[in-house]
Amino acid sequence: HFLFRFNNRFGTDLKSIDIQRARDHGLPGYNDYLQYCGLYFNARANKWADYNQFLLPDAVELLSIYYRSVNDLDLAVGLAFEKKIDGSEVGAVMRCILTEQFSRTRRGDRFFYENGQSVVGFTLRQLTEIRKANMARILCDTTTNVQEMQRFAFLLPSITNPITPCSSLPTPNLNVW
Repeated sequence: HFLFRFNNRFGTDLKSIDIQRARDHGLPGYNDYLQYCGLYFNARANKWADYNQFLLPDAVELLSIYYRSVNDLDLAVGLAFEKKIDGSEVGAVMRCILTEQFSRTRRGDRFFYENGQSVVGFTLRQLTEIRKANMARILCDTTTNVQEMQRFAFLLPSITNPITPCSSLPTPNLNVW
């Protein structure tokens, strides 16, 4: 209630803006995305209880009061009430949407280095060197006073991801260009 607040007065509600924006753009509802993603064994939810495997149980009961049909559930609302999966911060439908979008972005970029485009792509030697680059190496090279880093920078240090000297991390050989 504090989004776009003016003179310390009431603001707007981002979730309601998201719901209306999706309706304005004609986005299908949550049930349509369940079907699109192939997540529900009967293709679509037919009753509110069918959502229990994807949505928080208390939410299903509440949504059944505010929506006439399982087919009326807005995508933004369904996503907000999804059970988080695999230790992530998203549910099954949101993961499907993100995966599809990243896949389309990658396939649609003719310059993406892993697309196998011989005309605009890289040679096998160049690809070998590019694949040596990673976030740990970038952090070592660009951050002041960092001498050690775990190989997988986005994962916590552990037995399988030990902290190692920056000098032991692979560095791409830019001379192949």
